Amino acid sequence: MTFIRRAIALTAATAMTALVTIVASACGGATTAARTTTNGLEKKSPADVLQEASAALKAAKSVHIVVTNADGHLDLRMEDGSSTGTFTRAGAQARVTIIGRDGYAKADDQAGLKMIGVPKPVQRRAVGRWLKVPTQGFTGFTIAEFASALTTYFGPVEPKVRQATLNGRKVVVVSWRNGSKLHIANTGPAYPFRAEFKGQHPGLIEFSEYGAPLHITAPSNVVDISNAG
Repeated sequence: MTFIRRAIALTAATAMTALVTIVASACGGATTAARTTTNGLEKKSPADVLQEASAALKAAKSVHIVVTNADGHLDLRMEDGSSTGTFTRAGAQARVTIIGRDGYAKADDQAGLKMIGVPKPVQRRAVGRWLKVPTQGFTGFTIAEFASALTTYFGPVEPKVRQATLNGRKVVVVSWRNGSKLHIANTGPAYPFRAEFKGQHPGLIEFSEYGAPLHITAPSNVVDISNAG
């Protein structure tokens, strides 16, 4: 049964692969940051900075993550154990909500349902309905999984981080030789803010709204297809 797996594999999972790749290839060179009190990341090695960024992201109460790559667009708000948002691929869109071990998906047309792998016989009655779906297809939809990806890298990294500014915020940039970059807060918690990745999985990941209050709840009037074949 592969309801959400195919779409997630092409969007969320691809986003995670791309994030792993960035932590496998980026190059820095943004505007030098002005002198102010920092969190000291500018004095640390790229490996240590990535470890701190991973720990800060994992400890965040909540975060808004937007992924854009060749396979589609993923827009998620996540808190511990839960997430909600949308993903789009080839013009088709679906909404997803995860509450602990329960997964839910909704699409307003058959194209969206087909994208997330809903069987054709089910599609007619499932348009516009929230569906309870197998959670195995939701890989990459937790803060912990994104945090873990920050410390998984395979390519040559530049030996030093650089200080820069990003949207008026002081950051350090972890860089790889293929041109990818990861921007991490240089004040306060070492939150990742922006990942620009190159190579086989080019794209962009943006992190924002750390600690914003979220009230993710399960949808009502759900059609349970989690055990369908």
